[in-house]
Amino acid sequence: MRQSNAYAQPVRTCAVVQGNIRRGTAEVLQHLRAHFDLVILSTWSDEAADKIPVGDWVLVLSDKPVVAGGSHRNYQRLNTAAGLRRAAELGASHVLKWRTDMLPTKLDVAQLLAWSQFAPPTGLPGRVVTCAFRNLTVKQDWFSTIPDLFAFAPLALMQLLWGDECFDYGLELHLPPGLVRDCGTAWMERPDVLGLYCAEAELYALFRQRLQTQLQRTLQHRDIAKQCMRLVDHRWFGICWFGDAGFRPITQALQHPWWTEAQWRSGEPIRAEWGYPDRGWKKKFSGKYLTRWVQKTELRMQQTWYEDHLAAQLAAPRVQQRS
Repeated sequence: MRQSNAYAQPVRTCAVVQGNIRRGTAEVLQHLRAHFDLVILSTWSDEAADKIPVGDWVLVLSDKPVVAGGSHRNYQRLNTAAGLRRAAELGASHVLKWRTDMLPTKLDVAQLLAWSQFAPPTGLPGRVVTCAFRNLTVKQDWFSTIPDLFAFAPLALMQLLWGDECFDYGLELHLPPGLVRDCGTAWMERPDVLGLYCAEAELYALFRQRLQTQLQRTLQHRDIAKQCMRLVDHRWFGICWFGDAGFRPITQALQHPWWTEAQWRSGEPIRAEWGYPDRGWKKKFSGKYLTRWVQKTELRMQQTWYEDHLAAQLAAPRVQQRS
């Protein structure tokens, strides 16, 4: 635990690692434990006991909800919310929401803390630090998105984003009252409903509703991104995303315009139509060919990061002996 003049209370950082046990999970936990005061593994009670990594972290086991939700959004919500409750019980002040299959080979917790405390918005304890590329702003604002890969923020703000207060795990989709008031529900009959209201859009819609209730004012996606978040290039983390064998890409689909860190700093987002547009040769080319090329580049980058990470681990004991 650290005390800093920049914070009103002692800083106790926590990483909530959520999801099922996968290839690489033990490595992810061990690496995060070297950087955070506390690490919580939030997974499922039906995981085989001999597959759950054992180490200096707290284990939280939950029963899976009967309804998984579109794109397993209920699973992710329950896992994360359970981890946040345990983090609160253990006195965490700032929390990183992370996945069990992502290894952050480049990690600076002090930088995360500084970003989260940059010009804290009035009425909030800080900002949400998250990756820029999935923060799509669309014309039907309730269907804009917040990325669900990772987030770092003061605990109270993380609970607004990922907590499950008044959350009905028996539902496939979760609609805040403001969305129903402004957009109705006829769109739910469309065959592409899970694309229009993807898991990242639901995350945004519920967060927006909660923020508006707490701050007592109307907020649009641009306001939330600019005023309540700190968007960063996800490559800053050097993330290696474990697949069944090797790594898999985490780059964005290129059919959409997305936020960038530069736009967050000084520019404006390009407002797009909701959903996943596939009309026009440019969009088809971007989706089928350009995305594939970008993914190959991403995979080569991940392999380099991972090799550098392993080399640093091997060098660390020799450095300690010399000192």
